[in-house]
Amino acid sequence: MSLPSTMDYTKILPIAAGNPRAMRRTFLPVNGQSFTATGNNIIRIELSASQFWDAKHSYLRFDVVLNNAAALTAGLDSGGLHQFIRRLRLEQAGSILYDVNRYDKLLSAILLPCQSNLATQADRSITEQGRFGNQGDAGNLNVAEPAATTSGAFINGIHNEQGQFAINGTFTLCAPLVGSLFSQDKLVPLQLLSSSPLTIEIELAPALDVFVNAGAGDMTDYTIQNVAYVAQLVDVSPEVDNQVRMIQELSGGAIVLNCNDYTHFNGNITAGAAGQQAINVPARRKSIKSLLFVGASQTFGAGIQRARYNTSSGGNMNLIDYQVKVGSIMHPATPIRCNFNVGGDINTRAEAFEELTKCFMPVNNVVGLGGLSRLNYATTDGAAANMALQAGIPTYCPLGVDMEAFSRTVAIESGLDTSSRSTPISLLLNLGGGVAEALNIDAYVVYDALYYIDRSGVISVSH
Repeated sequence: MSLPSTMDYTKILPIAAGNPRAMRRTFLPVNGQSFTATGNNIIRIELSASQFWDAKHSYLRFDVVLNNAAALTAGLDSGGLHQFIRRLRLEQAGSILYDVNRYDKLLSAILLPCQSNLATQADRSITEQGRFGNQGDAGNLNVAEPAATTSGAFINGIHNEQGQFAINGTFTLCAPLVGSLFSQDKLVPLQLLSSSPLTIEIELAPALDVFVNAGAGDMTDYTIQNVAYVAQLVDVSPEVDNQVRMIQELSGGAIVLNCNDYTHFNGNITAGAAGQQAINVPARRKSIKSLLFVGASQTFGAGIQRARYNTSSGGNMNLIDYQVKVGSIMHPATPIRCNFNVGGDINTRAEAFEELTKCFMPVNNVVGLGGLSRLNYATTDGAAANMALQAGIPTYCPLGVDMEAFSRTVAIESGLDTSSRSTPISLLLNLGGGVAEALNIDAYVVYDALYYIDRSGVISVSH
């Protein structure tokens, strides 16, 4: 007779060896102390230490000051702190390990809406100064929350065009970075990188893509200061450190870390287009896990962009269905059905949403994609006018195609291999009615990446 796990007192977690000690250390920019969207817009931070880096317990911190002469007040689009990051790169020894353009859109239009819930939205109202409508109450709003967002059917996001950020006020934001080494589970042995430090490079986004304001006048610039990467480090005994180096030798001279990385591709759809549209996605990777994409207007008239959630907002593009084509092979074999064009009918979203869910978790997961609901998902076509709050509610429309053979908890590199192929790769969008405005399509390939740390302290990446 075997005891259930709840009564088995012989199995406990291993006792940590090497007298480990957690350390908090701040890494500062090496190329300045103050940064602006229109001036010195690149932030470089070098990570170098004799300890292990616990990336999942580390975060970026900075202060924001609005410096607009029009004395405007504004709120942030959905991305919060991530809204300020147009491009995120990770480098070492002159080699680019990770490079994702439109990081702001990836987070605000796709990852955060798909992975947020009531608790994370509440947390972000503290760490990223976002608007949070506590259900049935105004939360930390400067104005009353629209009834539609307090009904419990929608979790309101970071939005606040009414003025959470005031002119010349200083606001501190904190958030973890996403993707690559920032999101994997293992500790990164920085002490082995004797040849060169890891470098985080951040390119700042334009002010009009960061802030939303309802008043007259454009938000033209902002200042970022007191920047720091607040790293959690773990110090261990020399014996444990030597054991890690021994493991490196026994593994052929390299320690391996597996990560989920993202790469960005952009396409466009002309105004009035209908029928099948092909968006080129020339991703050459050993294991593509999924393809995520979002479409929204690329046309803003004078004085329009400032009042639009132009980074986070997504439209259904009057889609009938969509697939990914690799050479002559379709993924999936039959198109993912939407029928968004049917008289503006939004009651046909179920299949597209299930396929999107597969890109993040099993569809039988009872938790689901926490920040999306029938009130805010795929409700508009993506025209500029619809990229403002609709009845007090922001609108999202991330879409996705899952390409993994096995669950991501079972095996790595079970995705679609396009590394050795010369055949074209494209996202096929079948549009019903013609779209009224030209649309940007931002597509992100999610893929497996293996990071190797060799004996000389150099990191290489295989993907």
